[in-house]
Amino acid sequence: METLDVKKLVCRCHAGYQVLLIALVVLFAAPTSVLAHGGHGPTNIQTFTQAIGPYELAVTVEIPPSVPAPLYLTIDPQSDVTDAKMDFRAVPRGQSFDGAPVAEVMGLPGPQGAYLSELPVDRYGDWDMEVRISGPKGSGTARIPFTITVQPLPVGSIGLFAALGGLVVLMITSIALAATYQRKGRPAPGWANWLIGQAMFACLIVAVIFGIQQFSAAIQSASAQAAAAQGTLSSTATAFGRPHVNMALHITPTSGASAPTAGQSLTLTLDLSDGSTGLPVEDIIPHHEALVHLVVISADSGYFNHIHPARTAPGRYAIALTPDRPGSYTAYAEIQRQDSGTQVIDRSFEVGGTANNSPPPSTEGLGQRAVADMQVDVTASVASFTAGKQATFTFSFSKDGKPVADLQPWLGMGGHMIARSVDQATFAHVHAQGVMAPSGILASGIVYGPEIRFVYTFPQPGRYQIWGQFKRAGQIVTVPLAVKVQ
Repeated sequence: METLDVKKLVCRCHAGYQVLLIALVVLFAAPTSVLAHGGHGPTNIQTFTQAIGPYELAVTVEIPPSVPAPLYLTIDPQSDVTDAKMDFRAVPRGQSFDGAPVAEVMGLPGPQGAYLSELPVDRYGDWDMEVRISGPKGSGTARIPFTITVQPLPVGSIGLFAALGGLVVLMITSIALAATYQRKGRPAPGWANWLIGQAMFACLIVAVIFGIQQFSAAIQSASAQAAAAQGTLSSTATAFGRPHVNMALHITPTSGASAPTAGQSLTLTLDLSDGSTGLPVEDIIPHHEALVHLVVISADSGYFNHIHPARTAPGRYAIALTPDRPGSYTAYAEIQRQDSGTQVIDRSFEVGGTANNSPPPSTEGLGQRAVADMQVDVTASVASFTAGKQATFTFSFSKDGKPVADLQPWLGMGGHMIARSVDQATFAHVHAQGVMAPSGILASGIVYGPEIRFVYTFPQPGRYQIWGQFKRAGQIVTVPLAVKVQ
């Protein structure tokens, strides 16, 4: 019996593996995920920042690509949750939470870090996750909506996988054919080798074509998402005819008073309804890590609060606050519907009572100031502000003469800037320039500073109150200032 020429077979195997390796490189070199809204993290990772009772939590949900599977949770307290008990449970939308598995997390004393947990999910579709928190400061409940969808194959996947499968089959056939003829003591027919080689080359060409197609589609999708996140796409360009949202604002005193009173707690309840059907809006999506960004400012601009109401029912959001002065207040709610642009809705309300040593609005302009045990120097790219002309604000942070370079991400950004004209005709929410932070625990290694920049164009002349907001050592730092625009 003739011996098998192992050396020739090894060479043939190496050639086949090289062809297969090239095809696999084409397959896996293509991006497998696109950016989520806001430009940070894959689409299956979403962060929901909400004030649940007296505690604000940023809950990051990692949605599994298939079910049954665990739903991974990252809980990042935005305030001290020492000795607070946090319960999480999830059910398909419309079902009762009774009997659902509970993930329990206890807040620990000391510096606040992220907590990890998980919940079981067993089907595709819309889900609601209930979050209950109870601790020394009080208690609260919120419901977080999320959807588990069947992940479609990328364009060209069938052709790519078929080509790869063909390469594997042809490689095995080539090896088997060579081994068979080697045992017979003669080489395989030239026409067979030629045919197999041509077929493998054809499969490789097909794999390359479909691989490039996938790569191009993924790059275009990622570029479009990133452009939208940076604001280069207008709201009308990303809105696909979704009706506007109406908002009804309800004020409920929580301290037993008959009417909202300065110095006493009250609850703001936002009822969001579709402008066409009047039904509760249930397609609000996270926008910079929150379903609703709510900014409450008093008429004299002395009271300022940037908060995130908890979703308590379909289309309903609620949050408690304590106004510090009597007078008129305006609540600005910033939201985004699925496949639509952002919308800012404002509603005013009155607070009674008497002035109680509440601080006056800031009249300090550009320059240095002491805030939160730091020195903050605010400068601008222009000597004077002019309506319609772009300006860049730079907030420079230092402490004890040394630059501060450990500012933390807040709501996915290095900072936020709110601007409102004194006549209340203009309101703007501006995000810091620079790299956006990823969602969840991945953001823990991201730091900013010592300089944070914002670019803004004032639309009309007048006086403006501005608030720069940043995060350091787990605390929100607010830097107020006032500017005049010509």
